[in-house]
Amino acid sequence: MLDDDPQGEFDLVGYWRAIRRQKWGILGITLSCVIIGAMMALKAVPIYQATVTILAKPIQPRVTTTNQYANNALIFLFYETQYEIIKSRAVAARVVDKLGLATKEEARRARQQAESVAKEQSGLSLNWRSWVPDELSWLPDEWLGQHEPIALTAEQRREALISRLAGGLVVKGGDQSEIISIKYDSPDPEFAAEFVNAVADAYVAFGLHSRLTSARKTTSWLNDQITELKKKMEESEAALEVYQQSTGMVDTSSRQQVISTKLASLSVEQIKAQTAKSEAEIRYNQVLKIKQQGGGYGSLVSVLNSALVLGLNSKYSEMERRVSEYSDRYGHKHPKMIAAESDLKQADKALRSAINKVVESIRKEYDFAVAQERRVNALIKKQKREIGDVRGKGFALAKLEREVENNRQLYETFLGRFQEEDVVDEYDISNVRIIDRAIVPMTPIEPNIPRMRMISVVAGLVLGIMFAVVRERLDNTFKTLETLETKLGLPVLGLAPLLKKIQRSESAESYVSIAPRSPFAEALNHVRTSVLFSNIDQPPKVLLVTSATASEGKTTLSTNLAIAFSTLGRTLLVECDLRRPRFGGIFPREQQHGLTNLVSGQESLNACVFQNEEHSGELFVLGAGTVPPNPLEFLSSKSFAKALDILRKHYEHIVIDAPPVLPVSDAIVVASMVDGVILAVKAESTTYQMANTALRRLKAAQIQPLGSVLTMADASRMAYYGGQSYDYYDSGYYGYGES
Repeated sequence: MLDDDPQGEFDLVGYWRAIRRQKWGILGITLSCVIIGAMMALKAVPIYQATVTILAKPIQPRVTTTNQYANNALIFLFYETQYEIIKSRAVAARVVDKLGLATKEEARRARQQAESVAKEQSGLSLNWRSWVPDELSWLPDEWLGQHEPIALTAEQRREALISRLAGGLVVKGGDQSEIISIKYDSPDPEFAAEFVNAVADAYVAFGLHSRLTSARKTTSWLNDQITELKKKMEESEAALEVYQQSTGMVDTSSRQQVISTKLASLSVEQIKAQTAKSEAEIRYNQVLKIKQQGGGYGSLVSVLNSALVLGLNSKYSEMERRVSEYSDRYGHKHPKMIAAESDLKQADKALRSAINKVVESIRKEYDFAVAQERRVNALIKKQKREIGDVRGKGFALAKLEREVENNRQLYETFLGRFQEEDVVDEYDISNVRIIDRAIVPMTPIEPNIPRMRMISVVAGLVLGIMFAVVRERLDNTFKTLETLETKLGLPVLGLAPLLKKIQRSESAESYVSIAPRSPFAEALNHVRTSVLFSNIDQPPKVLLVTSATASEGKTTLSTNLAIAFSTLGRTLLVECDLRRPRFGGIFPREQQHGLTNLVSGQESLNACVFQNEEHSGELFVLGAGTVPPNPLEFLSSKSFAKALDILRKHYEHIVIDAPPVLPVSDAIVVASMVDGVILAVKAESTTYQMANTALRRLKAAQIQPLGSVLTMADASRMAYYGGQSYDYYDSGYYGYGES
């Protein structure tokens, strides 16, 4: 039994114990698999394998500067391509035609048909129609499992044969060496060798034919490409020449350099013109400002810096000083005074004329600076347009030149390739050759006896372990005290070990008195102690022993438990299983009176109860007596309850052997009158559902059992379920063992 782990952990020990418990089943399944494997090996058709080895070197054209990288990439895929070629239908078709396999297949088919016709005529063939009743003869053949074979043409059968043979080839190798092995399996060893050798020959011939065909196609293609490239080169050269003549451009780089130099010079002049314009504009704006304000121009910097104005201004100051001097000396009428005033007027006129000339020169300088700037800007724009025009023409010219150069290079490359060597010479026709031809295999590869034996053993072990695990999972019987306590939720009072056959022949029901120092007696004493300690202040006096169903060892438990109690005081063993009384065979005696006689008042207590003198303790037995017609009504009567009260007064301990709970309700009725109920559960027999159903019935009657006892528990088997914790039930306790 494998209990589900509540924490979801993998219980490796539990699985190992389950395997040990089911070891004989696992061994049986393993042996069955080995036998089946041996039978399959004996009936299997021997398969022979023929192998041919081939040296295959990658096809490498002579390396040129343009294809060396492409060749390295193609070599990487060479072997995978060869595998597919060898297994191709084209190679297989060559073999079929060379060996005449299609004709042989047709002949074989004709022989089979002839044999089939002969069998039908002789009545040896199996005709499904003959088994069909006449009333069902109208049904179509498809409904009766008969199907007419699809008629194939000879060509279709040949194609099917090619596909079947090609699919049987196994090709390996080429990973670490240049060797490729071709294998073929067949029940006919001679055919396997013949076929695989033919495949190797066909592969070599196919490769040579393919390479020669490819070489011829390559030569033709190169010729066509050279002609086309030459034509393109000539056309591009003509187009370049026409363009140069129409545009007059031969070398665009020198012309662009000249224009760029002029543009750089004009840029310098533009900067100078802009500077001169800015300076002239400043002076001109000063003139305009003075003119608007109505002031004089004498404060202008240009006027002040003019040498002519400075000289005239000095002369004017001298004339003005002289007039002032003459005015004070001579008066206004004096000729010298008049002459001085005339000179002053002339000096003033000359000064004003000089200042006006300076102002006019400022305006002219400004106009000139503006005109100069415009001229330089116009020249720059012209140069830029010319540069753009030259560049556009240069792009077109460069495009034509590149086209000419590309066409020339392609033409020279293909021409040089074609002139260097003949394309056919580039291919090594001996790059594939057969190293070892296949020989007729002597030993079959199938069936592989060691491998089949190993597979059979492994499969048997796996199936056996799966069987063991599934069986343990489905097993829901009680096997350990821990499981008993967990599943029922009752205290476990102990267990009653399984007695061996030799021991049972003596007397299982009184074994405690026969072997008081045996592990069985120790176990029953433990149960007795557990019962007494269930209520220390008021130990139960009247005990009822029952079980879920019959044959769970409750009678053996009740009798031996009564014997164990008899060592402590007067103990009465009462048989309440009135439907199947057994005490008559366990405790032979002369009187036939019992419980029914006592309850009905027919006999006295002394007449119904007898003391078993075979035991050392004070054990008294009260049998069933005369079996009543309705045991349930008898046990439910007030007379029975009254009789039980009387028995309480005469004995210190009373053990009642009651019927099982599930078949009848007798035990439930009696259980309501006793001090404690013990539920016997048979190990490896009673299921969880049965025990729990019995417990629910007791609890439904407001009866809470004292606990449960695991009966007929095999300590050696319990060790498989819970380790070594039950070994002492086999070896005794404190050195006590079997007598």
